[in-house]
Amino acid sequence: MIFHVPTVKVLSQTKRLWRTPDNNERFEHPLSTLTQFGFVFGLLIGTVGCHPAKAQNGPGGVTDIAIDTTAIQTDVKRLGINIPMQTYYDSGQMLRNLVFRNSGFEGEIWQSILRCKAATATSCTDWNQWGQWPQGFLDGASFEFISGAAAGETGVVTASLPAQSQIQNQGATIIFSTLAKQPSADDFVIVRKTSPGNAQAGWWVNNGGGAVLSTEFHDLSPETQGKQALKIDAVGSGRWGEIASYFDTLESHSFVRLNGTYRLTFRAKGLGGDNQVRVSLSRQSKRGNNFFSKDLKLSNKWTNYSYDFTTNESNSDFGSVSLKFYVPGSTVLLDDVSLVQVSNSNTNPTVFRDEVVSALKDLHPGVLRYYDDANTGSTIDNIIAPPFARLRAGSSSRGSTYEDLAIGLHEFLQLCQLIGAEPYYNMPPGMSTTEAKNLIEYLGGSPSTPYGAKRVARGQTAPWTSVFPVIHLELGNEQWNSFTFPGASISDGPTYAKRAKEIFAAARSSSSYQPGKFDLVIGAQAVNTWLTGQELANGDGYDSMAIAPYLFTRFDDASSNEAIFGSMFAQPEMLDSLPSGYVFQQAKAVKEAKRPAKLVVYEVNLHTLSGSADQTSIDNTIPSIGAGLTVVDHMLLMLRDLGVKTQSIWALSGYSNGFRNSSTSKDQTSPLFSIVVDMGGATNLRRPQFLAEQLANQAILPTMLSTKMGGTNPTWHQAKSRNDDIQIDKAHEIQAFAFADGKQRSIIVFNLSRTEMRPITFSGVNAPAGTVAISQLTSKNITDGNETSSRVSITEKPSNSFDSHSAYQLPPFSMTVFKWSSSH
Repeated sequence: MIFHVPTVKVLSQTKRLWRTPDNNERFEHPLSTLTQFGFVFGLLIGTVGCHPAKAQNGPGGVTDIAIDTTAIQTDVKRLGINIPMQTYYDSGQMLRNLVFRNSGFEGEIWQSILRCKAATATSCTDWNQWGQWPQGFLDGASFEFISGAAAGETGVVTASLPAQSQIQNQGATIIFSTLAKQPSADDFVIVRKTSPGNAQAGWWVNNGGGAVLSTEFHDLSPETQGKQALKIDAVGSGRWGEIASYFDTLESHSFVRLNGTYRLTFRAKGLGGDNQVRVSLSRQSKRGNNFFSKDLKLSNKWTNYSYDFTTNESNSDFGSVSLKFYVPGSTVLLDDVSLVQVSNSNTNPTVFRDEVVSALKDLHPGVLRYYDDANTGSTIDNIIAPPFARLRAGSSSRGSTYEDLAIGLHEFLQLCQLIGAEPYYNMPPGMSTTEAKNLIEYLGGSPSTPYGAKRVARGQTAPWTSVFPVIHLELGNEQWNSFTFPGASISDGPTYAKRAKEIFAAARSSSSYQPGKFDLVIGAQAVNTWLTGQELANGDGYDSMAIAPYLFTRFDDASSNEAIFGSMFAQPEMLDSLPSGYVFQQAKAVKEAKRPAKLVVYEVNLHTLSGSADQTSIDNTIPSIGAGLTVVDHMLLMLRDLGVKTQSIWALSGYSNGFRNSSTSKDQTSPLFSIVVDMGGATNLRRPQFLAEQLANQAILPTMLSTKMGGTNPTWHQAKSRNDDIQIDKAHEIQAFAFADGKQRSIIVFNLSRTEMRPITFSGVNAPAGTVAISQLTSKNITDGNETSSRVSITEKPSNSFDSHSAYQLPPFSMTVFKWSSSH
């Protein structure tokens, strides 16, 4: 399992949160060993070494790129990006409210999907023998069978038993009254429950002298939108209670610099004793930076408190930042805490930090996808609720509480609107058919409809369908991947497809549904075309099929730059442009299905989390200019050769991940999956993946034109590599992608040679001429990156008298964009 381990210190204790940057173990690559659906699917590890390659067509000629008028793709979108869950420790600190985790002190809802390993008329025992639910965890929960003979049967769980991994190798068991239709093994059932209380979840708690923390349900501020407050009872000599919220906790790097004016707000009420509370904000650095401290005498009535203060900290300060409420000898109620930077700009009305919005505007994505584990166990009513009213939501059977709030759907849509991107939202996999109709009404209904009115109450009068050309809605995330997402997956292809069919039919039945305004998506596993076929055969009502064709998953051969980047550069063409490539095969499968679908890419990036490469090789390779070029070349090939128009890199945030060295068994790290180093932190640097996508999005226009190579068309022979078994007879060094919109023209040209300049000319009626804007991404070394300083950047090289017949020299490992106006 891949773990990211941020460390925060609370007094003398260390609390660790074990989590991948995207809360996800990824097996979306050709090296996966799959055991689902009764078969094993894997690719053999190659043993042939990689040797320096030679250009097969000779290095001395000129490549001519003819750009004609043939449109090979229309309605083209700019490349997209994912925003994963909010975190408190790395580049995932995206929200203005830096103490977001449970800032409203609300309760929890739980929604899990179980797959019966065994079933009787009164019970279902889950497959996941490693579940962590205690006895009684699901007592009183509602349930709904969604497959098998018992499909549609509902009721209440009368008792629940924990998993018995050490004795009977079985998961949790739910018990219920006898059903009219008896369930069977392999049936799926959704369990749902609401758990009020535990107001301190998401906060670090300390107390002394017998102080007690509890949840207050009745004495609430008349202005709160929530249903709970936190009560700290510390009346008496020597009694004290303290809660703390920590952020920016990753050791050795700061992702949030507290510079400027900040506003701390909260609601509080004194109930007895001294009615005292001390509020403080500080960074636990060597300098001991104290930003704010205030001793308050509370009123015996609910009062709103707001304090502005100015900070100016050095980029050399590292250490966790803590916001603490310390209550000595008093009993107090606390609610609705917020710590935000006061923005001087009126250009960002969203809940996201200015630096995050700035990065997204620079990237200019065509699609913004939002996936969050904190959303998988949620309900539609909860995900559209205001932040201080939103409940924590869990789904995994590997835990029994969830401490973080999901980013709300309203807030996500506001962000999409601001940056001009189509929204791509992953719906909770356990949602009901009623919720599907409610969601469509929320997105597209008039203000007179019940859920249109809920939208208006959040501040959006016009339907969201009038804001965006299309809204992408996918049921769940990686439903095949039950190992990573226990409790949040319908891990059988046909069953998942049939459930999606029901959900999509309900969505389409809404009077607010507008064909063409929604893209209803089912997900499949990129390397498993058999599974795709099963889903396409059993599903209906979908518009698109989503896959995640990650690259360079196993890194074994780091013997030379050629061994690394020769194979890395060859892999996209191998997967996308050859009939044997699995992405090519996926595109063929969806095109030929009984209900043809569009192929979309919900996630893509490098996925280098295993192999025998040492740490230095990983650090020189994964965040390099070579890696950035590879990912975007992959996306553009899928667009040009396969017509994949909706694609999103994973991800905007998530600084690093774990890498398990198969040779030494040592735990290393891989700088994935974030395409930034930080946003508004110590460096504000962007990785080459960001820059390559940014440059591509500057060139992508709605129509893609045909290009043909003439003259010398250099290729190299990629022998079978120990890195992902990559092998291709003729990998092309020059890749070209041309676009048009009215009289605007552009072309993106890659030189994938690792060592040689390549001269190119242009011909055809759309050849660039005259005033041409030229932008280029390359660097001195193919291993250059921006982890600690800016070594890779986009350079501008405009020409006022561009001659398409004169050879233009493309540097090795480069991406060059030409933009001009055509007379045609």
